[in-house]
Amino acid sequence: MLDAIATRGMERPDISFAQRLGRRYAEHGLPLETVLRVYRLAGGLLWERLADVVNERHPDDLAFLVAGARRTLTMIDQLSDAITESYHQSSHKAETALKALDDLLDGHEDHTDRVPPLGLPEHGRYVVIAASAHTGPSPPDKVAGTRLIWRSRPDTLLGVALLDTPDIDELATGLRPLIRKPAGIGLPVDRLTDLGKARRLADLARSIAAATNNGTMLPGPGNELVRLDEHLPAAFVTAHPDLARHLRETVMGPLLDLDRADRDLLLQTVTAWLDCHGSTARAAQRLFCHRNTVLGRLRRVQRLTGRRLDHPREATELVLALEAVRLAQTPDHGAGRPPP
Repeated sequence: MLDAIATRGMERPDISFAQRLGRRYAEHGLPLETVLRVYRLAGGLLWERLADVVNERHPDDLAFLVAGARRTLTMIDQLSDAITESYHQSSHKAETALKALDDLLDGHEDHTDRVPPLGLPEHGRYVVIAASAHTGPSPPDKVAGTRLIWRSRPDTLLGVALLDTPDIDELATGLRPLIRKPAGIGLPVDRLTDLGKARRLADLARSIAAATNNGTMLPGPGNELVRLDEHLPAAFVTAHPDLARHLRETVMGPLLDLDRADRDLLLQTVTAWLDCHGSTARAAQRLFCHRNTVLGRLRRVQRLTGRRLDHPREATELVLALEAVRLAQTPDHGAGRPPP
């Protein structure tokens, strides 16, 4: 602005700066009223300082300062107009692009032509984060060096991330301290048009997180943020409720008919044994009992379910059935079989 005042009749460098400023504010979602107020305050402060300098150092030139006041105020008005026009143009483009992004997240794949203003390439490694909606502020727009675009739904907060590397370890690590309610990270997809699929996978991970943190009788990961790639058995039974019900009934039926204390003890034992990679000694340490006690309980589980833990296919059925029980059990259902 000082350059513009000093170079009367020449190119106005402050206009292009104001236009850039308007675009930046629009991209960050700042209200236009705030933008204009800040700019007017800045212009007023600049004029006051100019007046102080002239009064202190060049008192004989006060007449020139008074004569230039109207021109300076006109310049501030012109800058405000430039900011407003640039803001509206950028805001309209951003709104159009965000609407297209919402359509893609909802499974409409024919709106990619409106998304490029957001800087999202058609081909890239994308992942979606789904979190339970809350009244607090959204997580930051950048986590662990990864840009995130957050979109709100009535009961869900969705985040779209463009990964620079194939894995999502750093992103998950950066997000965990920011998550206060059940949330999930889906599997990566390789195209912008696959965001609908990525969103469904993230919703699936969030539902697993909600079940895990809902006071289930079986020990879960104990974290508000669930990565789908680390919970594939749970993802399978959650995505196929009819198959999950069938597994619970056919594999776990006799075990679930036991009284609650006995049933929970056996389920906790086999879960601990699986978590300890089949080590009876480590499972015994975790459960504070003798390894022979663990072996005895595992034999009961095998007898009741008809599935052998040393037989890969039968053990797979038992693991999936166990996940089906864990994800179906809630504090309100008490003893007996989990609800369908």
